Amino acid sequence: MDLLLRDIILLAKGMGIGFAVAAPVGPIGMLCIRLTLEKGRLAGFCGGLGAAVADTIFAICGIIGITALSGLIEAQRQWFELGGGLFLIAFGVHLGLKQPISPSASGEVPQTLIADFGKTLALTLANPVTILSFMAVFAGVPGLVRLEIGLVPILIGGVLVGAAGWWLSLSLGVGFIRHMISRNALIWLNRIAGGLLVAFGFYTLAHVTAVYFWPV
Repeated sequence: MDLLLRDIILLAKGMGIGFAVAAPVGPIGMLCIRLTLEKGRLAGFCGGLGAAVADTIFAICGIIGITALSGLIEAQRQWFELGGGLFLIAFGVHLGLKQPISPSASGEVPQTLIADFGKTLALTLANPVTILSFMAVFAGVPGLVRLEIGLVPILIGGVLVGAAGWWLSLSLGVGFIRHMISRNALIWLNRIAGGLLVAFGFYTLAHVTAVYFWPV
């Protein structure tokens, strides 16, 4: 019974971490809101699920800590940031110029769900610095610094469930008001989401340039 309680507590910790990391509404959050408004709750949730899977991958790297994988990413961090920044800018421009899809009668567009999942997965993975955030969080939560390897899947499963729970809550909430949003509002939402992605991309490029290529 003590072991079961330990596993439940560890799972709850992972869920809390996953929910907290996913909750801030940034460019990915705006993108998932746009997906929900244009295509319905299922599309928005699938988009958020892509971000949740990416966060889970980062969480795995974070809990591993100073292993070869995290060391490789840190050693080649400037190239990851450079590629990620360019990708964010390109996708942001594409999104800002994209015309919104009018909501269908059924409210869902299932044939594009895999694409919606893939877009947010790729965009979230374009910022591998999140690994450091997870490492910092894990280091600050009691009992996670020297976690037994056999318990890692429980923690990581909790992170995935927590992050997915946030995106499910967001998509359900936004889905209730999607038919109240005008087409003009969707156009501006595209522009705002695209602008945030472009701004974040330029910030990433500025950071990698200042730190790695032309340090002051």
